[in-house]
Amino acid sequence: MKRLLLILSAVLLFSGCANKSMTRYEALAPVFEHKGYEATINEVKKQQEDLYGEKTEFLYYFDLGVLYHYSGNYQESAANLEKAEKIYDDLYTHSVTNEAAAIVTNDNIRPYRARPFEVLVLHELQILNFLAQKNVDGALVEVNRAQKAMTELYQKDNGKTNDNGFLRYLTAIVYEMAGEPDEAAIAYYKTVKAYNENILNLPKEARQFIIESLKRTDREDDIRTLGLDMATETSKAKAAYDLGQEIIVVGYAGHGPILNELRMSGTYVNGGLLNLSYKDGKTGQMVSTNVGAPPVAGASNGETFHISLALPEAHSFRSLVHRFNVSVDNQSGIRPEKVMAIDKELEMNLKDDFANTMTRTAIRVVLRTIASQAAKKALKSDNALLNLFTSIGTDIAQDQLEKADLRIALFLPNSFQMTRIPVEPGSHEVTVAAEGSEGNTVNIFKFGNVDVKKGEKKFIFVPAIK
Repeated sequence: MKRLLLILSAVLLFSGCANKSMTRYEALAPVFEHKGYEATINEVKKQQEDLYGEKTEFLYYFDLGVLYHYSGNYQESAANLEKAEKIYDDLYTHSVTNEAAAIVTNDNIRPYRARPFEVLVLHELQILNFLAQKNVDGALVEVNRAQKAMTELYQKDNGKTNDNGFLRYLTAIVYEMAGEPDEAAIAYYKTVKAYNENILNLPKEARQFIIESLKRTDREDDIRTLGLDMATETSKAKAAYDLGQEIIVVGYAGHGPILNELRMSGTYVNGGLLNLSYKDGKTGQMVSTNVGAPPVAGASNGETFHISLALPEAHSFRSLVHRFNVSVDNQSGIRPEKVMAIDKELEMNLKDDFANTMTRTAIRVVLRTIASQAAKKALKSDNALLNLFTSIGTDIAQDQLEKADLRIALFLPNSFQMTRIPVEPGSHEVTVAAEGSEGNTVNIFKFGNVDVKKGEKKFIFVPAIK
């Protein structure tokens, strides 16, 4: 009896502290919504151990880096994102102990390694941090890191790809600022390919700048190879290149998605089939799916198990801000285009990982089922009441262990939007209206006396995370 209680207590303690995801969101979301960036930064730091802990250290520094970027403290943002990047790199050498623990508990026990789009956003924000500080050399270093990360993440198998059009586009702009037009042209070429392979269409404004850049570097063959129209109107891009100066507005619109837990149940056939049913969060309809099921040690081939498991599911918010309306001096009605959609990136990531995550989780549940049945037999006594307690307690402990990994960055926007505006050297008045889906104004951001030097690309950031 004492042995059983010790086992159950350890299991429940192990599982109870493993999943802090929803607790983290519930604690920080109200602060973020009502008190702003600085208050949220302070709260994140204050509750680091309780809300993040060592297993989610990447997200701790990543969330701080995002918040500092929104607040305009680009130096602190860069410092925290650098720490997150180091953690991500270090975790490539994974811990066997953590992997083994995940087999008997759940994925939350493993150090959080970041989702592909979080890695890409990290590099995007880091590049923008350097550009905000007018540190082009720093931005170039980060571009090289970003290209290495994209190479490591890139998977063009089974329809999966983690290339990113916005990061490629941003890379091209950095090369232009560094006076490397040929490198910029190559990055522009890769921008088109990345958008073609991903979930967003190539933005029209980006298409202008890409075509104009390729023309000016004598790469008309590349334009044809990419399937772009040589006759596309590029007056805005021409003006930017001829004048030599731009104001580049980057808007962060809406609140990015988080993760909910999707409960599934069904039958596992050892060495054959995994059949599961679940309720689709979007349609409300019951869905049934089948995937191949590899064998599990301890079970005979063809042996069936009824299982219940938990997987992560995207939960999107109703964003108040959908788009931006930019005015520069007397020129109004400039519309930034969506260059990256975080909600779509998450959906693609979950879809890509669905079969692997489901199979891994199912195997884990089956292993625990086999272990729990063995434990019941080992602990069986002549006392019927004690046997009942043992059986119920073991089942409860096993059920409590099954938790989906809901860890995700909490403060990303729903979308990144951008526009490039050719200007003369000098001081400019810039106003940005954050608008809702019906064109209603949610917030207005005024940037008075924006000084643009000759040959400069001036970045303005507009965080409207609502």
